[in-house]
Amino acid sequence: MQPPVPESSTARSPIAQLRIAATALLVSVVAAACGGPATSAAMTPVVLTATAVPTHPLAPKDPTWHPLTTSVDGVIAEQRSTTLPDGALVTTARFRVGQVHLALHVGSEDPVTKPGQVPAGAGNAITAQERISLVGVFNGGFKHPADQGGFMVDGVVIHPLRNDAASLVLYSDGTFAVGAWNHGVPNPAKQVLSVRQNLTLLVDRGRAVSTAVWGNWGSTIGNSPTVARSAVGTDAEGNLYYVGSMHALPGDLAAVLVREGVRTAMELDINPYWPSLDTTRRPGGHLTTQLPGQSHDPSIYLNGWTRDFIVVTRAQTTTCAPSAGSGGDVNVFRQVCASS
Repeated sequence: MQPPVPESSTARSPIAQLRIAATALLVSVVAAACGGPATSAAMTPVVLTATAVPTHPLAPKDPTWHPLTTSVDGVIAEQRSTTLPDGALVTTARFRVGQVHLALHVGSEDPVTKPGQVPAGAGNAITAQERISLVGVFNGGFKHPADQGGFMVDGVVIHPLRNDAASLVLYSDGTFAVGAWNHGVPNPAKQVLSVRQNLTLLVDRGRAVSTAVWGNWGSTIGNSPTVARSAVGTDAEGNLYYVGSMHALPGDLAAVLVREGVRTAMELDINPYWPSLDTTRRPGGHLTTQLPGQSHDPSIYLNGWTRDFIVVTRAQTTTCAPSAGSGGDVNVFRQVCASS
């Protein structure tokens, strides 16, 4: 991770000055931390030594969506960027509804599981079957010792789901949604397959939730409000948005998502070592990194990663059958699907 280009002292806004001071401390800590796993994002509130940090005003966004993944049927995934006033970049990726499926995977270290508990195909690496139609992959949420939500994969509840927790919900029909558990999701007409919870909603009903007390959105390296952050959300049509930045406030991500028309969103993992986004040019192609400054190349998801993550594949017509019982407060089952 590189420090930002120095600014003229006469042109520094209060926000820019705060970013520079925070970055100086962050760089000194990350110099050691980036060589190995950093401390996970925990939800213990940070004791603030400054006033609450506001959201930055957004510069004009790139007016054009740039294709990331295309097929003979058109664009599946696309990207555009927003530059914050001090030059920090926020990357937005949009995955088209009806053209992608999502799959939640368990890391080798987190969440902690019992022997035999992880369903086949949900382990710590992208499967051979997924590689055939692979569109992309992105990071999950906080480590589960942070105790900020539950985790269910392919019908198996690894950590109990919590009411009101921000939840990325994957349904057995291949659709997905983001919302507060039991207050917006799940859809009672659908079978729940997997759920990844983390904190509370970052965007609710098209409005950014208050993020002024940044310590409520995860502990950070160097006690800095501006660190690497990521989030995921859905718009009214059901398109999925992933946003990430190596140097942002929680409110920066929320503001970008709201401007893109996202109705509901949640924060994912934070701090320099964890956020990552990789996509393919064609379904089944090679993964390339899309989040400038991310610490890892895509090989971590192909060879096996320590943390949970979400795989995006091209939607296909499938035949599915239930193969497991129920868990939590809703009926869930693991799918056995064969492409038609």
